[in-house]
Amino acid sequence: MNTPSTASSLSAAAGHPEAEDAGGRIVGGSAGSQGQFPHQAAVSMDSSHMCGGSLISTSTVLTAAHCVSGFSTWAVSLGGIRRSGSESGHVTINTRSTTVHSGYNANTLNNDIAVIFLGTNVQLSSYIALVNLPSRSQAGNSFEGQSATVSGWGLTADNGNTASTLQYTTLSVISNSLCQQYYGGVIVSSTLCATGSNRQSTCNGDSGGPMVIGSTGSFTLIGVVSFVSNAGCSSGAPSGYARVTSFLDWISSTAGVSIS
Repeated sequence: MNTPSTASSLSAAAGHPEAEDAGGRIVGGSAGSQGQFPHQAAVSMDSSHMCGGSLISTSTVLTAAHCVSGFSTWAVSLGGIRRSGSESGHVTINTRSTTVHSGYNANTLNNDIAVIFLGTNVQLSSYIALVNLPSRSQAGNSFEGQSATVSGWGLTADNGNTASTLQYTTLSVISNSLCQQYYGGVIVSSTLCATGSNRQSTCNGDSGGPMVIGSTGSFTLIGVVSFVSNAGCSSGAPSGYARVTSFLDWISSTAGVSIS
């Protein structure tokens, strides 16, 4: 049986408890354009590790708990698609303020969700925009069978390099019962799983980033990138996400956002 491994940019040499098989980028994806995913955040932890995130209010970013737990400083970049170099409309905000879900389990990666507080209100633009959160009427929607888009700067291949430009790909949401055939009991109701038609997947470095449905200008966030199989990002095994509809109350109270 496969076991889940965090899709972050950590490495075993880092000595971090999440380090097993960490690394990262979208595998089998395409390069994004500036403004295509204006909710996408690049998150650098302690100036050495890489995750993604989603802008859910002008002052908060939603990410994975394993991108927050064990770290002390975060640099959040918004509005750009390149890992380095200056881009018009791009901003970076440094913060030391975060909250991890109290039920986060580093072994099972259950409740792998956290909020980063920017400490300021970012100026929205054509390159920086909020992602929609699911409505409470969508809370019972499993999204099974739906196509969803994931994006990030993680590894583009197992044992490869991180992406220099934001990558994205389309995956299909699968049932939790099918996902349990790969991973067993660590797949709970608040887990969402997805697969790619040609072994496309998230990979190390994509952790915390968005899984969305819809199109530019009306994206709705349904998943937070959490894990891949320890067999490899391109193994064909499902990738795992924190199911956003399971955390609407927590997100609303923690980030101070209104969800109708």
